[in-house]
Amino acid sequence: MALNLEHLRAFLVVVEEGSINRAAARLLRAQPAVGRQIRLLEESLGAALLHRSSQGVQPTAAGARLIEHAKRIFQNVAEAEAAIAHLESVPSGDVTVALPTSLIDQLGVRLFTTMQERFPLVRLEVLEGDSHAIKTWMREGTASLALLPEGHSDTSLHSMELATQVFCFCGRFDHVDSLPESISLSEVLSYPLALSLHPNRLRRLIDTAAQGVGQEVRPIISTSTGLVSLLLKEGGIYTIRPRIGAMPATVDGLSFIPIRDPSIQRSLCVVWGTQETLQPAAEVTRATLVELVQALAPPI
Repeated sequence: MALNLEHLRAFLVVVEEGSINRAAARLLRAQPAVGRQIRLLEESLGAALLHRSSQGVQPTAAGARLIEHAKRIFQNVAEAEAAIAHLESVPSGDVTVALPTSLIDQLGVRLFTTMQERFPLVRLEVLEGDSHAIKTWMREGTASLALLPEGHSDTSLHSMELATQVFCFCGRFDHVDSLPESISLSEVLSYPLALSLHPNRLRRLIDTAAQGVGQEVRPIISTSTGLVSLLLKEGGIYTIRPRIGAMPATVDGLSFIPIRDPSIQRSLCVVWGTQETLQPAAEVTRATLVELVQALAPPI
């Protein structure tokens, strides 16, 4: 036995109206068609559902019991329709985001927790790398969107500038009561530095700034960003890192002091491909990235 929902709905309307004629008018159907629906429903259930008289119709004991079940059935149907409609309106799916290594500490956890709270059906994959790696991932379609220092002139990418990264002298300064507002590049270069390997856009910016004041960058070690971070935690080793937001600042034991004479800065942009329209999950991820970056630094 399989209940026909259309027949069941017609039965409820007939009971509510107390008349097949009035039910037919309400359902915008001919009276014989509604009567046939009721007969087919009775045949499928093997029971009479209505008492018919000149005064109209009344439900039988079986009909009264069916009314209770029918109302629950249609309530469940309405809830299912609403749930599916809500699901279709909520962003979901996989999104791959590429972030600069220099921003992972500021944005990585914030992005994950914010997306989990607001869009739990969006599954993030976060790639971390330098500008060259990020450009490659975007060009190859590995990432849907990215934060990219200095934007991109490639016509295959949309680019929106969000903030300015300020290059800072970074390390542990446990013995210092208060951090200076800034520090000259010449003084920074007198410290034992651990810097990223060549070729690297960040490293080139540092080298160019040093050449501008007649100095040469001589790090005691050139290595990966991961090893630089480990050395910083040990203390006695320093580096130069870009940062957004209020400075000077100390985060997790590492202090960031803006460099001056000259100041070294670069723009930070969110980029996405021009070839395909962003899916809803990627759109909300982009909007979240923009919001998080601009919460750290005022819009430019």
